[in-house]
Amino acid sequence: MNNDQLKAALMDFLKLINNEIVIFEQGLTEKQKEEKGSLEKWSAKDMLAHLVFWGNHFNSQAEKAKSGDKVPVAGDYFDQINDGVLIEHMEQSFSEALIELNKSFQKSTEILKSFSADELNDKENFEYLNGRTLIDHALGTLGWHITHHISDFYVKNGRTEKAIELQEKYTIKLRDFPTWEANAIYNLACFFAQNGNKEKAIINLKTAFIIRPDLIKWAKNDNDLDALRNDLDFKALFPAS
Repeated sequence: MNNDQLKAALMDFLKLINNEIVIFEQGLTEKQKEEKGSLEKWSAKDMLAHLVFWGNHFNSQAEKAKSGDKVPVAGDYFDQINDGVLIEHMEQSFSEALIELNKSFQKSTEILKSFSADELNDKENFEYLNGRTLIDHALGTLGWHITHHISDFYVKNGRTEKAIELQEKYTIKLRDFPTWEANAIYNLACFFAQNGNKEKAIINLKTAFIIRPDLIKWAKNDNDLDALRNDLDFKALFPAS
């Protein structure tokens, strides 16, 4: 796809993600909407507050980059930030969190529309992205990140098949974007590893490694794959040093 086609595909992709948020909300019981979570187990509302924070962070970065201002960076304190977001929004209602998420996501879409197709796909255009394109960053924050947390909620609430369906669907969608093909497959492998399906995890890892051999080094220390460490088929994926 050329840059114009990639921008159009991104806009279509964001519509799907927005619809996925609607489906998630409609599938919740009133009890689930009213539940309060904890640092150990987030409620549905906690998850929405988390997504709002990172969506707003994405928007702030993109707006400042467009205007030429200094771009805020989160640093390496993600766990502390996420815990703080949960605590700050502990008394927030589900409906308030959902309204904020919809506003944040709509703003993200409008910001991305305001960039030209070439700007979205220029690896050198935004210093804060360290050689990544803005479209790549958007697919991660507004696509994979959202479906990852929705899937995690489904799993923790006894809807594993729904989570698998969601993960596989968006792996296919993300593979349409060249910068995300290997990452999408690798992340699907991590999902299966964390949820007890070693066979599918290894199959997807093999594919991801063929597309991007540099992921082999990353996988050696990736905590998401710890459940596979003693598996012989997993060990066989790594060439002897």
